[in-house]
Amino acid sequence: MSQIDEKNYSPKLENEKITILDVNPEAEQHGEIDHVAERRVLRKIDYNLITIFGALYMMSFLDRANIGNAKLTTFTQDLGLVGNQFGAATSVVYATYVVFEPVWTTLLKIITPRYLLTASTICWSSITIGTAFVKNYDQLIACRVLLGAFEAGVIPCSTLYLTMTYNRDEYVSRQTVVFTFSAISSGFGGLLAYGLSHIHGKLHGWQWLYLVEGLMSACLIPIAFWRIPNDVTEAKWLTAEERAIMVARKERNKRVYDADEQFSWNAIWTILKDARLWIAAVSHFGIDSTLYSLTTFMPSLIAGLGFTSTVDAQLLTVPVYAIAAISYIIAGHFSDKIKMRAPFIGGSLCIGLIGYIVLLTAPQVGVGYAAVFIASVALYIPSSLNALWVADNVSGHYRRAFAMGFVQFIGNSSGACVGFIFTQQSAPRYKKGLYYDIAMTCMSIICTTILFYIAKTRNEKKQKLVAEGAPDQPELGDGNPHYTYFM
Repeated sequence: MSQIDEKNYSPKLENEKITILDVNPEAEQHGEIDHVAERRVLRKIDYNLITIFGALYMMSFLDRANIGNAKLTTFTQDLGLVGNQFGAATSVVYATYVVFEPVWTTLLKIITPRYLLTASTICWSSITIGTAFVKNYDQLIACRVLLGAFEAGVIPCSTLYLTMTYNRDEYVSRQTVVFTFSAISSGFGGLLAYGLSHIHGKLHGWQWLYLVEGLMSACLIPIAFWRIPNDVTEAKWLTAEERAIMVARKERNKRVYDADEQFSWNAIWTILKDARLWIAAVSHFGIDSTLYSLTTFMPSLIAGLGFTSTVDAQLLTVPVYAIAAISYIIAGHFSDKIKMRAPFIGGSLCIGLIGYIVLLTAPQVGVGYAAVFIASVALYIPSSLNALWVADNVSGHYRRAFAMGFVQFIGNSSGACVGFIFTQQSAPRYKKGLYYDIAMTCMSIICTTILFYIAKTRNEKKQKLVAEGAPDQPELGDGNPHYTYFM
């Protein structure tokens, strides 16, 4: 691990006393917080923040992926889409999405979370509403390009915000809830598409789909502005005593996140030189390849199994997402509990690999549908845990911010490929796309194994250094012998 330039990158530790009414005085002297009071404050923060981030995630994901449900209506005919124009429209959103992800995460503290997330919500909901009234392929492409640019700040920035608020062993259980909203959005999208496709009038079913979902997203604008604090220690919905507890937690957690840290290009350079970043990014590309292919083309895949009604295909996606959400909740809980990531990432990828192989080879409709359930286990577990694994093992806000944005930048660029691999010419079974998913899953399994080995060997070296009397050096970031990597 490259050491960080101490001159340009050093936590600013301040010796200031913090008065906390709910904290045991003896524990305070040792920098500890009363756990009962702390848990009570965290539950309140969870209730206020996680639900908002979950709602933002749910609607942004729904507005980006609903083109898959629109395809099952008169969407392609009304816009005159020919050849692989639908696939291009599916993919082009990621052209701007991936470019802006590392930009927004790096600028999060500078613009401030409240203004960045609120502005993003205003723009993406407006674009979604506008998509309901496009008339041709060119207008659709323009909307998808803008949608990608504006939505790029939502998921990576809310994930980064979690690392600014919670301890390392608290990230995943919170992100589990946020990602579960994504599963809800996918299942809800199928139900909503089913209902709106039955509306007859001046607007077609797909137009109602975009219009209603865009208006639902717009309802989150005032909530984001008034309820998301730039820092939880400033939250108006916390009491003075509760804010003091969070201030004490920030002081205790400064070796992982220092709110006073200033931006330095040296911080970006040190993480770019770290091989772990590139391995994690390659792994995320494979992970997101399967995520976007399955979430976007699941209705078409299910219809291609032999279900003659597109309405049936839409409704049959709902229980699949339910299984994906349940498996993710379980994995996220135990991942934080035992403070390990690799076994859950690699295990879920292996299960998903089985699902894709069965889906590719099984001729029976029932077996193919069951394979979609198996593959869904790898939808959310690896995508979430891999990004947060990067956060776990990179110290310093701007290094972590850039690393998370970069990994998701590489991962989400896979979305630009999916539309050209799951082509109309390969319908209805999309075998070419399934071969691609199998290859990408195998690649991610290999990368996860390598990252696990690196973390394990480096931890062993650090334990040896500590045993030999190595001092605690927070200025070295995650290169500090006393900084343990999550495996």
